[in-house]
Formats: sequence, structure tokens, C-alpha cells
Amino acid sequence: MFGEVLWTEDSEAHIARHGVQPSEVEQALYGRPRLSTAGRMGTTLVLGTSNEGRHLLVVVAEAADGRDFVVTARDMTDSEKRLFREKGQ
Repeated sequence: MFGEVLWTEDSEAHIARHGVQPSEVEQALYGRPRLSTAGRMGTTLVLGTSNEGRHLLVVVAEAADGRDFVVTARDMTDSEKRLFREKGQ
């Protein structure tokens, strides 16, 4: 579903402020189970887990070159975790 991820210094610094590592984001994007839904302004919201079981919400947008640009990533809220448990595939 997701292709190559485009990382910039700014995107890595932004997720670091949420205590998230790029490797965790990629695990959530490429792993299973995962739940994707449309976000605002053409973004996609992805609910997934890291290999260590950390529940993450990742916001991605398509970059001009077709890669997936990570807008932000953070820990899921309790309500997002419930939704993920119910609908994640």
C-alpha cells in the first residue's frame, strides 16, 4: 500500500518531538495489522504498531515525486487504540 518513504531533516525532527523514531514509523506503515483512512487536505491517517507493540498514528502525504512524506507521527489516543483493535487489518 505504501511505497518508499521520503524523510527530511524537518520531518525527522518533528516526529522526534513526539518521541517517535523513523524506524517505528516505517514499521507501522508496512506492518500488519494496520488501518488507513483519509485525513485532511489530501493526507492519509495510518494507525499501526511498531515491532515492539507501540501504537502509532502516522500522517502521510504524497510528495511531488510520488513517495510518501511523513507529516507527523505520535502515540495513539485511547479512542484511536479502540478503533484500531476493532477495525485494523
